[in-house]
Amino acid sequence: MIKLYFRKKLEGLDQDFYKKLNEKGWINPSFLGLLTINELKRFLNLKPDLNKNSSDLERIMDKYKKKNHIVSKDYINLAQSSWHLTTGSINLDKLLLKKGLPSRKITLLYGKFRSGKSQIAHQCCVKAYQQFKEKLPKYISLFIDTEGTFRPERIQQMSHAAGLPVDDVLKSIYIIQIRSNSEFKLAFSKIEEIILNHEIKFLTIDSLTNYIRLEIAKKEKEMNLIITEFSQILRKLSNIAIKLNIPVLCTSQVSSTMNNFNFFDVVPTLSTTLNTYIKEWLLLGENPQITSTGRRFAHLINSEITPEEITQFMITTEGITDFY
Repeated sequence: MIKLYFRKKLEGLDQDFYKKLNEKGWINPSFLGLLTINELKRFLNLKPDLNKNSSDLERIMDKYKKKNHIVSKDYINLAQSSWHLTTGSINLDKLLLKKGLPSRKITLLYGKFRSGKSQIAHQCCVKAYQQFKEKLPKYISLFIDTEGTFRPERIQQMSHAAGLPVDDVLKSIYIIQIRSNSEFKLAFSKIEEIILNHEIKFLTIDSLTNYIRLEIAKKEKEMNLIITEFSQILRKLSNIAIKLNIPVLCTSQVSSTMNNFNFFDVVPTLSTTLNTYIKEWLLLGENPQITSTGRRFAHLINSEITPEEITQFMITTEGITDFY
């Protein structure tokens, strides 16, 4: 099914290009919009005699560049002071240095499926629009989706509840959907360029550890090599947050349990490596007996400044709200 989808999207493209793209693991044609023609030829190691249909390739790449809207050459003001992005929940903001997601830092949300990680990521995109709509051009948030979690309808619901123009909020989010480890690495090779070109003010990755977990499970690489590559990604992400003065929100899924409102000792994938670069950790969870009410728990596990604390929040059709 994936190959048929890709072939349809690249209809008319020389099959040598198609074969080499598949060999690289690039099954998402929108990634063609992240490269120049020379970069693609270099990555695929194309020889001159294989470039007979370069004009067709450039046409397809231009189509995806327009789709991704990589056009602006303006740079953000790097001299501004640190700031915070609200999550839309007073309770969650209090856990996060009392004000919300801090710029120049990476914040980690981890927990089981349905714990609220993606919901918070969506709402932060809406809040970023609300905070910067008068000051910036079209794009405000960059959402890197590695698990198929981005839901336009949730943005619509949250925007409508906040009294914001739904279409404008949706258009303010630059989305990169990732479906393979190769695409994940390619995205990180282009991420700073995208943030600079579009004056992005908020970056979220849902989830950061998805393809790392798959690599570990496949056991095709030595563990020390996986850790080294992951460390390089985290180092780059941390440098981007500091250099470009933006808050970065990452999620990670784990297998955890909860009983009588107390979290057991669970950690995200490669926790030791994560702790080197990420100092703000929130463990999210739910009590199965009261799931239908939408109530969730957030436990500040790790922080450079704020003491360990547990709070509660609600997931509603309108978005994340407080529970008192």
